[in-house]
Amino acid sequence: MESVPLWESANRLRLDPRGRLFVGGLFITAVILTRTRPALIAESLLLALGIFGFGRGKVRRSSLHLIWPMVSAVFAISFLAFGLEAATDLSIRLVNLFAASALFFQTLAPEELAGALRSLKVPDPLIFILMTALRYVPLLGRTLRNIYDAQTARGIDVRLRLTNTPRLLALLVPLLVQAFMLAENLAMAMESRGFSREAKGRPRLGPISSRDILFVALGIAAFIGFLFWERRGP
Repeated sequence: MESVPLWESANRLRLDPRGRLFVGGLFITAVILTRTRPALIAESLLLALGIFGFGRGKVRRSSLHLIWPMVSAVFAISFLAFGLEAATDLSIRLVNLFAASALFFQTLAPEELAGALRSLKVPDPLIFILMTALRYVPLLGRTLRNIYDAQTARGIDVRLRLTNTPRLLALLVPLLVQAFMLAENLAMAMESRGFSREAKGRPRLGPISSRDILFVALGIAAFIGFLFWERRGP
C-alpha cells in the first residue's frame, strides 16, 4: 500500500500550518526541557508511535539510521566525561530531538512552512535559506550515495574507516563538484526569476479557524500537563 505523506493527512484535517508550526515547536521545546529519564523514555515511545504509526513511511526509518553514528559518538564522549547515567540521558534526548524534528517537518510541506513563517514576519532571506536546506540537503545525500556506489563498483574502498582516510577524497571531490554545479544552477534560476526584486502577489494564509484554535489549545494543555507530570516525578 502506498504511504501517504503526513502533511497530506494534516491537510485533510484542514489544520492551519501556523497551528502545526506552533504545536511542533512546543513538542520540541518539551523534549529540550525534560529532566528525568522516565519522561525521556515516555517521549521516545510517543515519537516511535508517531513515526512508525502515523508516518508509516520507509523514508522515516531510513533517515533515522543516519543519526546513530552521531548518537554513538555523543554517548562515548559523555560516558568518558560524565559517566553512564549522564551519557544515557544525553543519548536518549538527542534521539528524541532528531525524531521530533523529523516528525515535525513531515507534518508541513515546504510551501506551507514558508507561508507560515512569512505570516510571522520572518525575513525572506532566512526563509529562503531554510527552504533551500530542506530541498537540497536530501538531494546532496542521494548524490553522495550515488558517488559511493559508483566508487565501490570501481573497486575503491571508501567505507568510513581510519585506514581509508586518504581514499575519502574519492567521495569528497565529486561531491564538492556536484554541490558547486547545483549552487550555480540555483543562482541562475534565482536570477532569472528576479529573486532580488520584491515579490508581489504571494498567496496569504486565511484567518485561523475555531478548529485551529482548539488544536493549539490542546497542544498547550498537553505541553503544560507533561511538564507538570514530569516535574512532580512519574
